[in-house]
Amino acid sequence: MHTIEFSDGNDSVHVVIESATRERLTLKINENQIVTFVTAYLSFSEAFAAAFHDLQGTATLRDIDGNEVIDVNFSHRGVRIVFRDPLLEKTLQTDQSYMTEPMRQIGIWNRL
Repeated sequence: MHTIEFSDGNDSVHVVIESATRERLTLKINENQIVTFVTAYLSFSEAFAAAFHDLQGTATLRDIDGNEVIDVNFSHRGVRIVFRDPLLEKTLQTDQSYMTEPMRQIGIWNRL
């Protein structure tokens, strides 16, 4: 299992990769299980890395049905992270400094 922690300094959301095949990932976000394609996760990771480095842009992770699960938006006002699931929407508002650790945890830090 691999954990990515998103935090705003007061609140945290853990995204845990519980299992993986060559095609799909099963993620646990807080208590909810989400299934996504590996290609969708890699696209999210690369968009996250580009937005992190440029300090602007959006990375969106979609589940296997195409529903938005996580949106990370970098702008001049800071970073807004929105977690969506069928029962609850949670938003963290922070600054870029809180994104360094999730960027490392995602695992493509050295690819860019």
